[in-house]
Amino acid sequence: MNYQASIINLLLDKYEQSRHFQGTAQVNRRVALKFNKKDFPLYDIEKVETKEAIHHAALVLQKRKLIAVEWMKYEVGNIMNRVFLNLEMLPEAYAFVQRKGKEEILTEAHHKLAVFEEQSTTPWIKGFCTAMLQEMEEKKGIPRYLPKEEENFDLLLAVLRGIEQKGEDDLLERIFSRRYLGGSKEFERKMRSRLVTIVKNFLLEGQDMEDEEVLQHIGLIKTSEDLSFFGPLVAKLHGQVINFSPFCYGASMNTEMIRNFEVGQLPISRVTTIENKAAYLEYIKNIWSASPSTHTKIQRELAAATPETALESPSPHTKTNQELVVYLAGFYSPVKRLFLEKIYNYVQDNRNPVTFYHWGDLDLGGFQIFVHLKNLIPELQPLHMDAKTLRENARFGDTFDEKYRKQLKKLLNQDEYAVFTEVIEAILQMGIKLEQEALVW
Repeated sequence: MNYQASIINLLLDKYEQSRHFQGTAQVNRRVALKFNKKDFPLYDIEKVETKEAIHHAALVLQKRKLIAVEWMKYEVGNIMNRVFLNLEMLPEAYAFVQRKGKEEILTEAHHKLAVFEEQSTTPWIKGFCTAMLQEMEEKKGIPRYLPKEEENFDLLLAVLRGIEQKGEDDLLERIFSRRYLGGSKEFERKMRSRLVTIVKNFLLEGQDMEDEEVLQHIGLIKTSEDLSFFGPLVAKLHGQVINFSPFCYGASMNTEMIRNFEVGQLPISRVTTIENKAAYLEYIKNIWSASPSTHTKIQRELAAATPETALESPSPHTKTNQELVVYLAGFYSPVKRLFLEKIYNYVQDNRNPVTFYHWGDLDLGGFQIFVHLKNLIPELQPLHMDAKTLRENARFGDTFDEKYRKQLKKLLNQDEYAVFTEVIEAILQMGIKLEQEALVW
């Protein structure tokens, strides 16, 4: 083992954590490495050969004037007490172990990040870079959100650059990784968890989201994303007309279809987004079964309609086809946002009197999803998300801890959550939260 390199590296670690490096040392305190089990466990006076080898290494370093050796009292040459780093020989010490100094690493990292920050056009990424640069300057260290290793630091910048370059497009994680990081597994192995932490703290602060939802929000998906919906949507796609009315158990669109379709007709008076899949399936089942007498008539008319007449002769307005129901599955991703934007813009452009509802869990995440969705649809109203629903289904509620209580209580001070004031107070009083599944039986 190279004991000389071990001694110098440990001393340099201590120096870089000291006030000498920060430039705030008020006394001439020396940077020391104690030869005990905590600082240097390799040093064991019972193992004579190892002890002598370490003595030799330390004396060679002292001869090079990189360190000074201090022996235990009355044990000179036998038991070593401490070694001290010679601060006047710092460049030589770094060169001896072929190591870049922390100051040099910090300067290079600051320069790279400053250049990227100047080029960045995405607000949250630019804000992240600005915050990291400020912390570097104030604390003279690499912030915890950034990798200390140069290779991984550069890889993170490549990730952020890739997010900017892809724009609003959704990409599979492995395709993103291969395109911007040079290998299909680099992102998952080295950067995925770090990026999730960054996005949570600089774009989605306070949002109760799973890692996959966080990445979907910025257009990185594990598998190709499908959106499920139910209703009398008539879509135009590459010159073809597709009428979704006969899909009595729901239909779906994949990412490319959502990007390319246009709304042809949408004879509805209501749009409902639903957070939970079981609740969505039960909801559309109840809608369809509510008007069985209309099924045959609708199917007959659709079978007779040609692509040219489908837009002119949509299915008649009935309870079955006056509502569009969308399975949201949590916080919307960019592709789900695009679908909802197309629906909302069509309604606005045609001045249709449509009411928008969202049905989610009666908990922290459910309220946050509603507020997030309301940014897209200002007229949005909650459905089955009230204190009455909570009380009527209290036997199905789940308890929560004190940390969760504090997070929930904070919502009472935020104007955007005012619509939920009564139910939040009921949750806090009863000590339970309620998932949508509780209302499906």
